Amino acid sequence: MSTSADAVQSQLMAVNQSHDIPVPLLRDLYEYWQGKKGNRKMPSRPDICPTEIIDLLPKILLIDVEYEPQRFRFRLVGTDVVRVMGQDATGKYLDELSSNSAIHDRLLWLVRQKTTYYVTSQLDWLNRSFQKYHVLGLPLGDEAGNVNMIMYGIDQF
Repeated sequence: MSTSADAVQSQLMAVNQSHDIPVPLLRDLYEYWQGKKGNRKMPSRPDICPTEIIDLLPKILLIDVEYEPQRFRFRLVGTDVVRVMGQDATGKYLDELSSNSAIHDRLLWLVRQKTTYYVTSQLDWLNRSFQKYHVLGLPLGDEAGNVNMIMYGIDQF
């Protein structure tokens, strides 16, 4: 593992069970994701039904994973996230919006590791610093087992 990957991993908490997550809303999202994945490493995007998690939608982001070149595009940004960020990033690429390498590195780590993570961090976005926030990163994959989308649950800005 590279030094950069080691640095990212040292910030993240592995999630093996729902009680590993101290935030109830994110715990609920993890349990939903677990129920959808079944015996697979991760569920696919079509497995996720927005009407089943309607109370969580304001705090969810869906991020498309593109390969060659590796880029991340915001497919959906929950209304609570938009309000706090002061911008709707839907349809935009991460590299168009922010030079925050920590966000990019965490997304890349999740794509490579194909596993969930939880982190509490200070958010620096669009030249604004926000209070600490909690993030649950959840991979969504294709039939070949590649991560093609990331679902983020974010709470407590």
